[in-house]
Amino acid sequence: MVAFCCGNLRQAEIYLTEALHIARVKDPIQSVDWSYWVGMCHLAQGHWLKAETHFSDCLTAQHVGQNYFECGALTGLVCVKHAQGQYSAIPPLLAKAEAMAQRYEYNDHLALLRLTQGHIAWKGHIPDWDSGFKAALYYYQQALIYALRYNRFLLDKVLWGDDTATPLQPIIIHCLKRGKEGRRMLVALRDWWQTDVNDVGTPRPDTISPIPEGISLLKAERIARKCEPGDRNPQKTVVERINAALTKTPDG
Repeated sequence: MVAFCCGNLRQAEIYLTEALHIARVKDPIQSVDWSYWVGMCHLAQGHWLKAETHFSDCLTAQHVGQNYFECGALTGLVCVKHAQGQYSAIPPLLAKAEAMAQRYEYNDHLALLRLTQGHIAWKGHIPDWDSGFKAALYYYQQALIYALRYNRFLLDKVLWGDDTATPLQPIIIHCLKRGKEGRRMLVALRDWWQTDVNDVGTPRPDTISPIPEGISLLKAERIARKCEPGDRNPQKTVVERINAALTKTPDG
C-alpha cells in the first residue's frame, strides 16, 4: 500500500498480488480487499482488462461485510468502461455504486464517480445524461467537494494529480487539453471555489467527514490542510493550483 500511494505501481503490483494469493488460501473473505487493490493498481497503470478481471472477482466472491470493496469494485468498473469507451455499460454500474457510496458515505468513491461523470458529460458520450460544459462543471464541483470531505490528499489528486498515478485524468490536466473551453472551465471552478460552500445539495447531519457542512469552501480547505500537513512542505491551495495552470495556458 505504501508503494501504491507513492506511485511505485510496478512494485505495488508485486506486493499486492502476493498478498492476494496468500489471502485466497488463508482467508477467502479478505481476498476481496486485495482483489480490489490489485484492480486499482492495474487501473492506475491503464491495464483495463486486468483491472476489470479483479474488480469482477470482487463482485462474485463472498464479501460478508465488505461493502466498501464491493462499492469500490463497481466504481472501478465504471472507470474501466469509460476508458474502453463502453458507455452503455456505465449507467447501471454507476447507479449501483452511487447508491452504496451515498448510503455508507464513501466520499472517495463518490469523488471518483463524479470525476468520471464530468469527463463523460463534457463530451456527451451518454445521451441520457445531461451533457456539455454546464453539466461537466456541476460534476467537477461535486467531485471536488466529495474529495475535500474525504481528505486533502484526494482533493489534490482529483484537481491536479498530486504527481502520483490516478485512475482518471485529474481536472486540471483534462482541462489543459481542451484549449479555450478548458481554460473557461478552470476559471469557472476557481470563481466557484472562492464564493461557494461545502454543500452537495443533500444535507448529511450524520456526516463522518471532519469538514462541517455549510461552511465556505475556502474555510473548509484550510481545515483539511491544517488537519493533514503531510510532509509539512507548503501546500498550494485549489485557487493557487488553478491560477498556476491558467498562467501556463495562453489566451486564444
